[in-house]
Formats: sequence, structure tokens, C-alpha cells
Amino acid sequence: MIMTRYLRLLCLCLAPLVALATHADDAPGYPITNPFLATIVGTPPELVWPVPEETAVRQTDLAVRVLPERELPPALSRYQDLHYRLAWHDEPAPLVFIIAGTGTGYDSPRLDYLKRLFWDAGMHVIVLSSPTNHDFIAAASRNGLPGLAESDARDLHSAMTLAAEHARDTKNVEISEYRMVGFSLGALNAAFVAHLDETLQQFRFTRTLLLNPPVDLYASIRRLDALARTQVDGVSSGDSFYEHIFQKLTRYFEESGSADIESGLFAGIQGSDNALTEAEMAMLIGAVFRFSAADLNFMADLINGGGRYIPAGKQLKVSTSITPYLREALFCDFGCYLQTQLWPAWSSLNEGKTIEDMAWQTSLYSIESYLRDNRDMAVITNADDFILTEDNYYFLAETFGDRAFLHPHGGHGGNLQHLDTVGQMLTFMEGDKHE
Repeated sequence: MIMTRYLRLLCLCLAPLVALATHADDAPGYPITNPFLATIVGTPPELVWPVPEETAVRQTDLAVRVLPERELPPALSRYQDLHYRLAWHDEPAPLVFIIAGTGTGYDSPRLDYLKRLFWDAGMHVIVLSSPTNHDFIAAASRNGLPGLAESDARDLHSAMTLAAEHARDTKNVEISEYRMVGFSLGALNAAFVAHLDETLQQFRFTRTLLLNPPVDLYASIRRLDALARTQVDGVSSGDSFYEHIFQKLTRYFEESGSADIESGLFAGIQGSDNALTEAEMAMLIGAVFRFSAADLNFMADLINGGGRYIPAGKQLKVSTSITPYLREALFCDFGCYLQTQLWPAWSSLNEGKTIEDMAWQTSLYSIESYLRDNRDMAVITNADDFILTEDNYYFLAETFGDRAFLHPHGGHGGNLQHLDTVGQMLTFMEGDKHE
């Protein structure tokens, strides 16, 4: 919902950036060894598993009413229905649900790549926003307070049920079986949805794939919040940070004599005197997550009538600008959300329990035996993923065993389009079919 013009343009500029120092033929596998750089730039084009163009995919965006009883102010009426993206085939096929990561909508580029990948492999695809994204909070979160694994799983399961029925009714989608993929927080969500479905026996997922999941969600949140507080020399605030980065970009283009953003960044900025430092890359990643936290804080408070950002009795009309309220929410990060909104609500229903109990119940540790025994679930992650501690990483390796596909480099999802990683995805998701 909110993003300054600096951050929006900065993300567009950095999307194609790949460092000269990390040539594909220097080492096998994914070549970028800096986890922050890997997270920002993704996979070098020559190492990306090819997928069809967007225009080749049979797809559409649809919407379904999940909470008919919920009333939203006119300014947010467009979020009354939950929107999702459907890609489908004429013949019967497995349906794979894809669940987005922290604060991400169903229409993000990363999810579009995964959609094209699985559609090309012969599956129907439904892409859903993260339970922490503003549209899902407004349209499908019953308590309006995402961040509790079990309640988020119930909300997702309900939304998935309605979306699948809607796809069948409106597009005659014939579904032979159900599968699921989640990225980042969406991977943790997927694990809990699959666990819930063991009891409900509705979807009976034949494959569930977790991509770069957190293990201890609240510990990962603390690590992400810390990135936004990284100290950069000469920078005293968020706005001055974005100006600082743009000054580096400007100097680079002046010195190189080129105004071609994509090829210029691709070819050389990290090999120049204006290369982004470790601290700058860390703060950039942290800043993006900070905007996601602002969306989460604002919408959760609005749905629950907390009055922290919208004064009590204030009517949000269609013409009302909510930017000032969202800007205020930027001062509250994920940890702040836990302390001011999630914990008070949870503790009021769980007398005598601690915030550590809440954290454990929302971690993969709480469903360890299920993860260990479920042969239809696998995980892909990286040793240098900064949302994981060393103990988290070893937990995934030991719990999943031969269903853990582990990579030394890739940061947080930087290698998800890499040839090796995608080959592992398809091998697992297709089972015996993919050789």
C-alpha cells in the first residue's frame, strides 16, 4: 500500500543487478556468494530455468468473498473480496496453490515465475497473497491479526477452499489432486495448512514444498528488523539512505558515460568504486521489509479498531488519503507489531502463558514430528539465508533428511530461478513423472 518514490524506483533499478565478480563459470551451481546481493539480484539470466512468457499462459485474476459479514470503510472497499490469480488447462490436472511471502501480494514477479513454471509442467495454479498482506488481512483474516501460525492456517485453508470451488465453477477447472508451494513466511504457512488438512482431510495434499521457510518466525522477524537498523556511514534516516543510494547510482552513470540503467547495473556497478557495501545492501533489504511491516500494522489496527493510526470515529471515504496514517505506521516494525497488537490479543486468550509460548506455537518446532514423518513434504533452503540461525538450518536438514534440498549460497530466495534449484522443485513436485 505504501512505498516512497525512492524505494519503488530503487527496487526497479536493482532488480537486474548482477556483480561482475560473480561469473557463472567461476564455480558450479549458483554463483553469487554474498547473501544480501543474492537476495537483491536473484539468478543471473544465463542460469535461469526457462519458463513461458506471461502472454503464453492461460490465466486470469479472480476474486471471491471470504468474509461476507466484514464491513470495510469506503476507502478500502476494493479489498472486500479476496483476489487471486488462476492459471489453468483444459484437461484435468493437479492444482498447486502458491502462498506468497511476508507482506507480498498474489501478483508479485517472484510468484509469477513460479506460476509459469508449474503451469508449464502441466498443473493448474492458484496464487494467493500472504496472510500478512493488506488485501488478505482485509478480506480473509478472521481476527485481523496475522502472525499466529494456526489461525493463519485456518484462514488460508478457508480461502483456498473457496478459491478452488470458484475456479471450478467459473472456469470449469478439473482438478485431479492438490499440491502446495510456499515461499518464505508462505512456506511456514504452507506447513501449517498441510498439518491442519491432516485433520480436515479436504485437500489431502500429495506434495507440499517449502521454499526458504523461517523455522522460528519471531526470531527471523528480529533478524529482519535489525537489517533496517543497520548503520551506514553518512546516513541518519530512511530518506537520506535512499538519497545516498541514488547518489551512488548517479556517480556511477556519470563516470561510465551511460544512461542505460539495466545494462549499466548488470555490467558493472558492483565492480566499480560505487559498489553497494554490505551495510547498504542489508539496510535496503531491511527497508523493504519495514514497508511490509507498516502495511501489516496499519491494516491490523484498522480491522480491529485499535485507533493507533486512524482516530476513533474517523470516516475513511473514497477520497480520503491514507498516506499520512501509513507513514506513521512506518515507525512500528514487526517486533513492535508483536508487542503492541499480537501479544496483547493472544495473551488475553492464553492466561498464564508467555510470549515464548506464543513464539513456539508459531514455529516449525511445534510440528516437528509431523514434518519428519510426512514424506510428501520437502524443503529447499540455503546455508546463508539470513532469516535462519545455524540451529534453524540444522533443524531443517535433520528433520527433513533426504527431503531437504540444501544449497550453500542464494541468500533469501535468490536462487529460486536457478537451473539446479528449479530442477529439484520439479523433481519433487512431479514425483515419478519428472526424470
